[in-house]
Amino acid sequence: MERIPLRDNSTGRGLIVTTFGLLLLGVVMVHSAVASVVRPGPWYARLDVRHTIFAAVAAVVLLTAWRLDYRRLAHGKRWPILGAVLLGVAIICAIAVFVPGIGHSVAGRHRWIRIGPPGAAIGFQPSELVKFALVIFLAGWLSRQTTNVRSFRRTFLPAAGLTGLCVALVITQDFSTGFLLGAAAVATMFLAGVPWCYLASLFAPAAGGFFWLVVRNPNRWQRIQAVFDPWSKTNPCAYQPRQSLLAIITGGWTGKGVGGGEMKLGFLPEDSTDFIFSVFCEEWGFIGAMLLMGLLVLWIWHVRRAAVRASDGFGQLLAGALGFLVALQAVLHIAVDLVAAPPTGMGMPFVSAGGTSLVVMAAATAIIISVTSRRAHLSGHAISRGAGYAV
Repeated sequence: MERIPLRDNSTGRGLIVTTFGLLLLGVVMVHSAVASVVRPGPWYARLDVRHTIFAAVAAVVLLTAWRLDYRRLAHGKRWPILGAVLLGVAIICAIAVFVPGIGHSVAGRHRWIRIGPPGAAIGFQPSELVKFALVIFLAGWLSRQTTNVRSFRRTFLPAAGLTGLCVALVITQDFSTGFLLGAAAVATMFLAGVPWCYLASLFAPAAGGFFWLVVRNPNRWQRIQAVFDPWSKTNPCAYQPRQSLLAIITGGWTGKGVGGGEMKLGFLPEDSTDFIFSVFCEEWGFIGAMLLMGLLVLWIWHVRRAAVRASDGFGQLLAGALGFLVALQAVLHIAVDLVAAPPTGMGMPFVSAGGTSLVVMAAATAIIISVTSRRAHLSGHAISRGAGYAV
């Protein structure tokens, strides 16, 4: 930990403020979404209570972890040791979800690890950790001076193989997260300078995976068909997109007020996670939706500023790749709720219910703030000494 002030770091302050704003909106909307649901059991088993606790934990992580030096993630003679350890732990956890007695499945999908006694167990979703750990490792490895990013055999093939392994562990149980993970890894390689022709070679295996996992899967293929006809009465997968559109349309310009939404009363499934943007539009209206998206755009703008002004190549690549990952997830979530993309189970960053996602995204934001704070810290020393630093 280092005592680095934020007074000279407007980008870091902006990221903290916008992230806090999104976290607070998430707490309000999750409470509103589940207000009509009455489930017997202890208070700590309630979704809204748990979300509030995890949001508080995420806030603590955000306010403390940014003081850690992000450059430690890239230390190591041949490999970024800390990044490799983090990725290794994430992969082990992703494998553990398939182990009986450790992994926890819902509707036949193995995505969680449950820790704790029955009724009070805390769910952990390893896929959330895998996608960020992979980006951190690739950024630390590809930004090293000893790494030749234009080498097909020594750089691209190992990076593509590692990405394929991580995607394979996730995509069969959670297609949307697997897709997001692969897209973020490809974006990291592209930002690092890997030739586009190498990346284009990934199109064929990606198309084959899409055909095998989506086209040959009746349920997933029906979800794609539902995008083109959400009002279909014969396609059961059109129900969620249809209800999502109804929630958005009935919200009008100003909405029905916080807590006044009606589609969450058993009509709109996954109202606190996958379709929380639809609930937000119904209660806050078009104007409120524009304010929420404006807050997300402001967050993305600060991240871009952090990447452009980073003091080294690793900081630039790390901030840019992590920012792309969060931004792409937000875009996909909004696209699903607007029925511009098939239902994928993608939560809104910092807003949707999900303890693992909240804490991991807060940690990712803290890393980006760490990138900005080191540059501001170096600039401050340069001014005080009357010297300049080459950035």
